[in-house]
Amino acid sequence: MMHMSFWWGSNVGDVFFSGLTVNGTGPMVALCLTLTALSVAYEGLKIHGAKVRARTARERVRSASCPPSESATLLSLEGSVSNGPLSGSNLSRRIRKLAAEAVTFLFHSMLGYALMLTVMVYNGYLFVAVVGGMGLGYFLFGHLSMKVNMENIQAHQTKMICTTRCLQQGAESCAMSHSAPCPSARTTRSNYQTLT
Repeated sequence: MMHMSFWWGSNVGDVFFSGLTVNGTGPMVALCLTLTALSVAYEGLKIHGAKVRARTARERVRSASCPPSESATLLSLEGSVSNGPLSGSNLSRRIRKLAAEAVTFLFHSMLGYALMLTVMVYNGYLFVAVVGGMGLGYFLFGHLSMKVNMENIQAHQTKMICTTRCLQQGAESCAMSHSAPCPSARTTRSNYQTLT
């Protein structure tokens, strides 16, 4: 019998699979504890996904961090022949990274839908277990969520990260051109975020 309002009882019947039957207090307590743990894991996977997106954004910014100069362009062209974006090692590493991200996303989505279907049973105990687990997960990981999301936003807004090597390259090319007054290293460092 399908319930369309909340009910409180320990005889849930089959859960997810035929034969996985919850009838009684012991199995119900075990199911509630399992659902609470899965809800905490669901919140933890949210943080993991945000960390992966932030790391990807930072790597993208780092790859375009130095302003192009003649020698840097020639060196990058020389390096792209052997270690270009489509070389075997880079391609296989990128495919492994994308596959790991896809598996994490798939597991996170499946877990979310499974928890949603559990709540749709309208059993009060299961509802409290899922929502309580998500609350506990947010309590444990919420502060990390704010930090990671702010890093993610900052990485997306940063257009260029100027490293110490880039500052030195810029000063050398500026000294050779003599066409405009060279900004001091202090001014340049204040304009760009410097990585150490």
